[in-house]
Amino acid sequence: MNFFRMSIFAGFLGLCLVVFADPAAEKEAEKLLNIMGMDEALKQSMSQMLDLQLQQSPALAPYKNVMMEFFNKHMSYESLKPDILKIYAEAFTASELKEISTFYSSAVGKKTIEKMPVLMVQGGQIGATRVQKNIDELQAMIKTESERIQKLQQQ
Repeated sequence: MNFFRMSIFAGFLGLCLVVFADPAAEKEAEKLLNIMGMDEALKQSMSQMLDLQLQQSPALAPYKNVMMEFFNKHMSYESLKPDILKIYAEAFTASELKEISTFYSSAVGKKTIEKMPVLMVQGGQIGATRVQKNIDELQAMIKTESERIQKLQQQ
């Protein structure tokens, strides 16, 4: 009975999302994604992700073409576009998306698009370095917690 009620509730929520979808916001989201170069960004991201995976697992190298074909089918901009448009349209109003597009069309906005991937990588490197520098502390914390859990299980 609970499963039946949950199914009806889930269906109702899905219907509500369809009813309240804002076509104007989706149209503005599409413009924004074009300005941001989302198509090319996803292509580059897929390629980099695959190259990283192959570096970590060289045994997968013979399957690179098959994996790329799979990613192109399921992770390409065209395949993800309807879902991406929906999440942008749900997160922002059409007016807000116009403002964001205006910013990304400006010189500073274009520079932001260009620099953001590099800044994200640099930020990730800072985080990884910080974790590595303090890994002994993390390992000690994990050991202490593991011992605490073992004691609780023995009681």
